[in-house]
Amino acid sequence: MSNTSQSNTTPNSPFATTDQQAELRFQNYKSQDAFPEILPALLNSADVYDYVAKTGMIFPFDKDKLKPASYEVNLLGKCVYCNDEGKKQIEYIDEGKEFILRKNSIAFVTLEPIFRLPDYIALRFNLKITHVYRGLLLGTGPLVDPGFVGRLSIPLHNLTTNDYIFRGGEPLIWIEFTKLSPNRRWKVLNKKASAINRQGQYIPFPANKNKLSDVEEYLRKADPHRSIRSSIPDAIQDAKNSAQAAAKTVQIFTIAGTVGGLISASIVGYSLFDSYKQSADMVQTTNSYTNAARKELYDFQKDNSKNENKISSLEKKIQELENRIKELENGNGKAVIQSPVPKSSSATIRNIQPGRDRTHI
Repeated sequence: MSNTSQSNTTPNSPFATTDQQAELRFQNYKSQDAFPEILPALLNSADVYDYVAKTGMIFPFDKDKLKPASYEVNLLGKCVYCNDEGKKQIEYIDEGKEFILRKNSIAFVTLEPIFRLPDYIALRFNLKITHVYRGLLLGTGPLVDPGFVGRLSIPLHNLTTNDYIFRGGEPLIWIEFTKLSPNRRWKVLNKKASAINRQGQYIPFPANKNKLSDVEEYLRKADPHRSIRSSIPDAIQDAKNSAQAAAKTVQIFTIAGTVGGLISASIVGYSLFDSYKQSADMVQTTNSYTNAARKELYDFQKDNSKNENKISSLEKKIQELENRIKELENGNGKAVIQSPVPKSSSATIRNIQPGRDRTHI
């Protein structure tokens, strides 16, 4: 566990060299303005320098960390965050020790110095621009009221997809100081000003709040029953679960579609096969009918050929018979001229007609 760093100032430095010296100076000028001639405004680096030296409002203090209107503050001390399982983790970031701010996470870190703000000075802080360009966020903008005593702890958000490494003692934020408008509580007014009837009363910083000097105490006060963590990991996990569920649903539909496609293909295939079989049967039946018809036609043609041969043979025989008849007729005519035939015989011959049995001639 780290303690507050001691001041790096030399023995002849105008700044407090121990925390006890800083506390003593603060008590002397807590409600008494050491430089009433400095007007209420955002303090420049010279004003900050003088007020720190006189009031001990920053300990330890390093004048090399001053800018025109701000002061650079280091990361050092207790850090509280939640791991991926939502369990609270506590680390002490000592000088030079690395701390990894995980992607999509939030950590509550502690600043190095002890602040003792007089009743007439307030402060604000902002993240260093380097960290801003890294995509980190700080709970910036909150005003630290006059009268605050203790170490500040701040929420540091990493909303990026990268892990970032911090080291104890490295600069983290810039602080600016503002002097309040005059009040007789810390400034001796002249007689003319004192004669003005003022009804407003200055409300000092609650003393009990100065007891909350530890980051865990601040978190316990903010939510005593739950760990404070980033909602992004849960959202990412929900998105992953939804994506997995969607993928599973798609897979189920894909399988169902595939099975349905196979069934449909089987039905279509069976229908096609059945249609093909029916067509094949019809073709086969048609072929059978065609072959039978061809056979009958062939048989008919064959029989017809035989009949034609018979007819031709008969016609030939008839022709032969007719020729013989003519020959006979021609022969009989000649016989009549040479030797007369009796009347009875002539009548008999004339009564013979073609087509009758020639044996009667």
